[in-house]
Amino acid sequence: MSDASAEQRSSAPRYDFEPIDLASDGVHADVVRMVGEGKRVLELGPATGYMSRAMIDRGCTVVGIELDAAMAERATQFCERVIVGDLDQLDFDAELSAEKFDVIVAADVLEHLRDPLTTLGKLRPHLADDGAFVISIPNVAHGSVRLALLAGHFRYGDIGLLDSTHLRFFTRESFEQLLDEAELGLAELHRHELNLDASEIEVDFEAVPIELREELERDPDARTYQFVAKAVPMAREGLREIQARLRELAELRLAAGRTAELEQALAEIGGREGELRRALIDAHDQLLRRDAELEELRRTAARREEEMAQVNQELVAARVGLERIRASAPFRLYAALKDMPGMHFLRRRREAGFAAEVAKRNRPGT
Repeated sequence: MSDASAEQRSSAPRYDFEPIDLASDGVHADVVRMVGEGKRVLELGPATGYMSRAMIDRGCTVVGIELDAAMAERATQFCERVIVGDLDQLDFDAELSAEKFDVIVAADVLEHLRDPLTTLGKLRPHLADDGAFVISIPNVAHGSVRLALLAGHFRYGDIGLLDSTHLRFFTRESFEQLLDEAELGLAELHRHELNLDASEIEVDFEAVPIELREELERDPDARTYQFVAKAVPMAREGLREIQARLRELAELRLAAGRTAELEQALAEIGGREGELRRALIDAHDQLLRRDAELEELRRTAARREEEMAQVNQELVAARVGLERIRASAPFRLYAALKDMPGMHFLRRRREAGFAAEVAKRNRPGT
């Protein structure tokens, strides 16, 4: 069972729950509502009778089959009678004789059986002509279990999706396959969703890539914690094939819904197409301008390099010319003469005369 609150899970005995609030959206309330009013019910695994009590309050009569004798004793206060036995081994014809029921309830029971297909087959003769199975089943494909598996964990617990007493694990697909093999047609299927981080499965969400979590949250099967179904016998030839086609149509509707979402997204993108195109053109023009500016800079740098090479050549030529002058006989003679005493006198006299002439030209009226 997996419809309890966190407080109930920590304090209550396994499979013993508070009275069911039929106005709630819980799994147990959904099962009771799907059973209907005034029905004769065979309840598989009634535990302490908490669901039997809710069905009886709606005018139903209930016969239970319970493995645990102590819980069966508690359930007798609500049920017409409770048979103690193992569903995998019980002789239903011997226990029920020719008795038929409007509804056979298997609320979170099939996952505890070694051979649920055989059990469903043995119970079919005890359905009334217009009778139905009402089944709730935990979904092992819930996103929290998927993420735990990706991290390498599959830890059993006392209750919930990985209850340690589960012998079978079902996804929507494998559950529908079980009904097919049991020749039962799926008349109704309700999903009970639970946020990935609200499950009892331990997951380190900080280590989960945000894209992966968003993808799981968009997947209806990954959000579904439990399924509640009504299934009816397919007595007529060909009904099994019809059921398969109906499921294919359901898948197509789901795919169509996803296609509609995609088309809406594409339409939104299309609405911004002009804006995006203008932005791309502007970006392209800016790139062209940048390319032109870079090319101009390259040409300018090339010209500067040529000019610098020319200057270097001229400097080399000047250095060569200067060295030649310094090495010439007149320069060497001049260098020798300029250090003589008479040459110093003549140079000072020439400099004084030059200064006097400059001063004379700078006087006003001259």
